[in-house]
Amino acid sequence: MSRQTGPAAGTVGTTVRETASVTLPTSAPPASYLDRLLAELAAIHEQYHVVLDASGVKNIDPNRRGSGGIFIGFPSWGWLKSEPGLEAARMKLLGTVRDWTPRFRLLFAHPTPTVAERLDDGLAHLERWLTREDGDQSVPPGIPQAHELLAATVQNLRTLVDLLPADEHPVRLVVDTNVLIDNPDVAIYTNQIGIHYRVHLFPVVMGEIDDLKRSGRVQELRDAAKRADRYLKDLRRRGDVRAGVRVAGKVSAVFEYVEPKADGLPSWLDLDVPDDRLVAAALLLQSAYPSSTLYVATNDLNTQNKLGAVGLPFVEPPTEQ
Repeated sequence: MSRQTGPAAGTVGTTVRETASVTLPTSAPPASYLDRLLAELAAIHEQYHVVLDASGVKNIDPNRRGSGGIFIGFPSWGWLKSEPGLEAARMKLLGTVRDWTPRFRLLFAHPTPTVAERLDDGLAHLERWLTREDGDQSVPPGIPQAHELLAATVQNLRTLVDLLPADEHPVRLVVDTNVLIDNPDVAIYTNQIGIHYRVHLFPVVMGEIDDLKRSGRVQELRDAAKRADRYLKDLRRRGDVRAGVRVAGKVSAVFEYVEPKADGLPSWLDLDVPDDRLVAAALLLQSAYPSSTLYVATNDLNTQNKLGAVGLPFVEPPTEQ
């Protein structure tokens, strides 16, 4: 988020990164967030093939011939005990599923009962066949049937996304405090993410600007925060910032006013930490507009790392204007 040092004269976004930029040329835009989530689901399905092919099923029906009694409500089939290699593969895939699940679930913030049931059933199936707890009545009589049932579950999850709306803004940009301190102009990213994008300014960022203009550690930082504050107030004078105002060309901006809540977010996000609040707000925004590609403009290494953990790309301000 913010830095307690002033910007160097004549420089913008001087952080050095060793990794390649996640942005692509504007002639080849990256896949939308929704497409990336579906690609992750496809990868999960492929890994599941390996797990199922290494698995086995046994008859555990207590009513099979010679059992000597009648039992009701017990499963007929169960998984064979996993060898160590299969156990390890199940745990690894379970971690992948549990990382992906909350991000996919966030796409459906207000599901109808029908959609909620389909979503819950599908996500539960992905996890249930990896944990393999006793009493599971969904285990089929053989591995070929298991592949068929799993494919149906994956297809069900994929078709759910057809219910999501299209997005009039193909690219969206969230700006962090540190880049506004360096250069408050939010229209400087056209060479990196294209000429048509919508900028979103979050309460956590505007709050930090307010704090820094009054109590920044050095005068240079306080002056930079005041410059950013004047720029944002100028945007507000252009119209209804909650509905969107034109910045320049095809770049528009919206002031957000709702703070993120913990419900449904990855458990490791701590909303008392400004970096995490920004990441959480960006993830919720991207989930609300999954057909778009959302970037976060930030120089902060820790924020960049956390964005990668939730599957969101970042950009840094251009070094020359």
